[in-house]
Amino acid sequence: MTRTTRGKGKPRSPVAMTGVCVTVMNIVLVLLKEKLDSLLRQEADITTKKEETLLTYKNPFGKNPLQVLFSPEEDIKVILNKTPRYYRQDEASIEKLLHDVASYTAGKTVSLDFTDNNGNESRHDRIAKASDVEALTLDSLVELSIRINLLNSVELKYLLASGGTVNVHFWNPANDFRYRQIGSYLKKI
Repeated sequence: MTRTTRGKGKPRSPVAMTGVCVTVMNIVLVLLKEKLDSLLRQEADITTKKEETLLTYKNPFGKNPLQVLFSPEEDIKVILNKTPRYYRQDEASIEKLLHDVASYTAGKTVSLDFTDNNGNESRHDRIAKASDVEALTLDSLVELSIRINLLNSVELKYLLASGGTVNVHFWNPANDFRYRQIGSYLKKI
C-alpha cells in the first residue's frame, strides 16, 4: 500500500488521511463489496493477507459460504461451491460476476459434481442453469455433462453404470438432488 507522511514523519495510508486518495484497486474492491453486501443482504467477513482480500459471505442455509478473493492486478476469484470462477477487473466482468452470484443465490443456476460408487465426491464442479437439470434422461445428462465439461460420455456412463451419482447443488441445500442410473433409466433422487 502507498504510504505517505504527515507531520513528524508518521506514515499514514491514503485512506486514513482523507478517504479521497484511494487507489484504483481499493475503489474496485469497495464498490464490489458494497454491491455484494446489498445483493446478499449481509456484510462480508473480511480477511486481508498482504495484498489479498477475501470476502466471505455465509450461506444462510448452512452450506458452503460464497467466497470472493481480490488481489490487485489479478482476476477476481469467486468460489460458489468447489471450483473457482475468474472475472477480470473491468465493469462488464464485474456485472457478470454480480449476475452469476444473483442467479446462484436465487436458485436459477446450480453447481453439478459427481460421487463415485465408493462415496468419493469429485474435487471440481460445474455450473448449469437450474432449468437444464430438472427432468433429464440418460442421453440429455450425457449431453449436459459434455457441454459443461463435467465428464465425457464414456466417463459419465461408467460412473452411472457402476453406481455413482451426478449431484445437483443449490445455494439452499434443501433443493439438492442426485441422478442415479437404475437399469437403463435415470432416476432423480
